[in-house]
Amino acid sequence: MAEVFYRPAALESIARDTLKRYNPHYLNCEPQAVPIEKIIEDIFKLSIEYMRLTEAGDELGRMICDTGYSTRFNVEKDSYELVAVTEGTVLIESLLVNNPKAYGRYRFTLAHELGHWILHKHLYKGTGFAAATYGLDKQTDDSIEWQANYLAKAILMPIGQVKRGFHSMRESNSKKIITLAGIFEVSKQAMEYRLKALGLV
Repeated sequence: MAEVFYRPAALESIARDTLKRYNPHYLNCEPQAVPIEKIIEDIFKLSIEYMRLTEAGDELGRMICDTGYSTRFNVEKDSYELVAVTEGTVLIESLLVNNPKAYGRYRFTLAHELGHWILHKHLYKGTGFAAATYGLDKQTDDSIEWQANYLAKAILMPIGQVKRGFHSMRESNSKKIITLAGIFEVSKQAMEYRLKALGLV
């Protein structure tokens, strides 16, 4: 399985192309939250399913790149079990659902798993490994996780819209972070990291 290394500029370009597929004029619109669920389901024709992935709830998402079997935690039986999964399914930890405090994390997880589909499905399709990040060596796993994280923030917080929103405000930087996080429906931490990476704060 040959890994492809994506530079940040390439990932930003992929993010822009993804948003243009949703709406050719989106990047010229006023700053607003990216409809990540709609992009996943309507543009990429993927399905989203919710289940308890682990007992501790520490694995938030899983992108199924090949039809086969994966695992989930059965709360009633207090044990793990195999479950049939279908290529093109985004599995989301059910503990994230209906938790207002975790909404930003929920959206980032969706974007992260979409990132795996866009960037890495070729690494898994036909291999017998159903889910992204399973079955590869640690160095490769770390690399593809970084890539999926980067693409997720580039999709959810497009450079042009973030800069437009930032420069239109007359607030302190700390208040801008909070306001922009609300506009883009991401966590304050994610927005702060994005603004720092862009040299805005």
